[in-house]
Amino acid sequence: MAVIQEVDRKKGTGYRVVYRNKDTGKMSSRMFDEPDKAQTFKDFLEANGASLKAAIEVKRVHDKRLPRVHEIVTAHIDQLSKPQSGTIKRYRNNNAGHIVDSNLGKLAIDKVTKQAVIEWMDGLRAVKGSNVPVGSELSQRTKKNIHALLSSAFDTAVHDGKMTKNVAKGVGDPDTGEAREAVYLSKDDLVIIEDAMPERYKLFIRVLSKTGLRYNEATALRKRDIRIEGKRCIIMVSRAWKATDEGEKIGPPKTEMAKRNVTCTLELSADLIEHMKDMRPGQYLFTRPDGEFLRNSYFHKYTWQPAINELVKNGGLDEKPWIHEIRKAHTTHLLQAGVAVNVVQARLGHEDPQTTLKIYARLATDDDQKAADALG
Repeated sequence: MAVIQEVDRKKGTGYRVVYRNKDTGKMSSRMFDEPDKAQTFKDFLEANGASLKAAIEVKRVHDKRLPRVHEIVTAHIDQLSKPQSGTIKRYRNNNAGHIVDSNLGKLAIDKVTKQAVIEWMDGLRAVKGSNVPVGSELSQRTKKNIHALLSSAFDTAVHDGKMTKNVAKGVGDPDTGEAREAVYLSKDDLVIIEDAMPERYKLFIRVLSKTGLRYNEATALRKRDIRIEGKRCIIMVSRAWKATDEGEKIGPPKTEMAKRNVTCTLELSADLIEHMKDMRPGQYLFTRPDGEFLRNSYFHKYTWQPAINELVKNGGLDEKPWIHEIRKAHTTHLLQAGVAVNVVQARLGHEDPQTTLKIYARLATDDDQKAADALG
């Protein structure tokens, strides 16, 4: 009968399986780093009369039948029903680009260790179709999203009895261990960013800055979505681009609250009226030079990223913001100006006022100093 002994080692506790090998008649042992692996080895030995040769052969056949990590992830995605098709497509792309051909993805599920997951995360890089050059370091947020898919797949496998535990749970990014700090954009920063854009996209950035629209809402705007009352433009947000399995499609905005009217400043209104004067009612306000939809990945790769990189390089900006942080800046500037939270919430289309306040709390960089100075 085999027994498992715990052994103290410099690199951590080891688990030694001690047994009498039926093939040689001698006492033998094998060391494992994890108790689960030791228990599996012990079970195979005892199921095969303590014959190491027989146990190894049975284990080999058994391993052939075990699904690989990428198959577990695929099975997990296939059984999802709640996420929208665009989310499913993103999951499949992440599996194909970052898991299927990786060393981790090819492992049988009983051979996966926490260290293997860490090494996989360390090796994550941009693949073809990304917004950044192939081979570039991925952002903390992107790594977190890919890891979340893997961890959820392992949770499903544990629930289905295919794995004993989720070794990906709790594994963060071992390179930094820190989340990216949100970038605060002042009103001056927004002007600097707009000035750095090609002429074709200056008004687009101005609309994002002055209205707080989401990127996929702004790029879905047509001339007929702009109501003109006197000299004032009111943007009627009722559509947004969404990722689906068939590509980008127009659909309703993110939430019911996101269906809203957003009033423009008189200055922005004048710019929009001039911009739209020769447009047809169904024509998109902002497009690529070829007239195609201004897809986020296209704009990021060919316009936003080059412009922002140049601004940081030349000292125009201290940090590299995400385009969504223009919307967050709009939120912060309104609250700093004393606009009521419920008004800002409605303008931004937030379901919960706490969402509005959380953005403000993270980005209002000078308010704590004002509070301290108020004490005298």
